[in-house]
Amino acid sequence: MSESSNDNEGTGILIALGMTAGLSLVWAYVIKDQAELMTWGALVMAGVTGLIAGNYSDHSQSVAVTCALATPLGTYLGTLLGLCLIAVARYGGDFSDAWHVFTSDTSGAARLFETEARDRDWLFLFLSAPVGYGAAMLED
Repeated sequence: MSESSNDNEGTGILIALGMTAGLSLVWAYVIKDQAELMTWGALVMAGVTGLIAGNYSDHSQSVAVTCALATPLGTYLGTLLGLCLIAVARYGGDFSDAWHVFTSDTSGAARLFETEARDRDWLFLFLSAPVGYGAAMLED
């Protein structure tokens, strides 16, 4: 493997992780605005992240695996943060309050997700892994 392809691969991994983090925050606000639990965004996040990171990395398999692992986890954490945003909004709280609840009681938010999640929510999270992988490996 040449040094240039290693650089492209590293850039692709950084793009995948950065986009996942950014889109997870966006997803948290989408959930807050809709005031309900949704996970269909995992498929959108996986496709967009996989396509962009895959193109920058020349469709590297390690970037595809990164997308497949990071996107479901990022969507799940973004969903938990969104649930925290909904919870603190009732009391006039803002992002810093939601972040405090998220970091201090992540297990409570996870239990809420587990209680409220329907089968399709879990399906969307699990399907986002092959979507992210496939999008990253997709040749032009």
